[in-house]
Amino acid sequence: MTTDSGDPSPDAPVDDLDGSCDGEVEDLHRRGLEATPHQLARLRRQVADWARRAGLAMGRVPDLVLAVYEAMANVVVHAYEGHAGRLDLSARHHGHRLTVTVADRGHWEPTPVRGLLHGRGLPLIRTLADEVSLTASPDGTIVEMTWDCRAAN
Repeated sequence: MTTDSGDPSPDAPVDDLDGSCDGEVEDLHRRGLEATPHQLARLRRQVADWARRAGLAMGRVPDLVLAVYEAMANVVVHAYEGHAGRLDLSARHHGHRLTVTVADRGHWEPTPVRGLLHGRGLPLIRTLADEVSLTASPDGTIVEMTWDCRAAN
């Protein structure tokens, strides 16, 4: 199992980029992390910082962060039948595109709808990202989300 390599410095400079994805940023890889709400909050901050440094337009950063958070929350709620499991998060900068992948090793378990806000995660992800791919297998679920940095805010 690979463990988290830590948070980037919160004081790291972030240029005010124009949304062209011309920012210099290394890919972000977090593997084998415990899928808990506390962990998701920390990962959400890391993804937001990464997207800004990659040069995603500031108006699109909240879309990326919310979609990724929803995918990670689905791991916590649906993948491991009431016990904590593991998740993998990868964020890749390629050309004018940013792709974030959230994967688990669990088995998707739908939960009963308990209110008006349940059952909206995947449609929200599909609305916020430019492209979404969802792959479910006996080995787990992979959600891949892509944003084109040239798209308008």
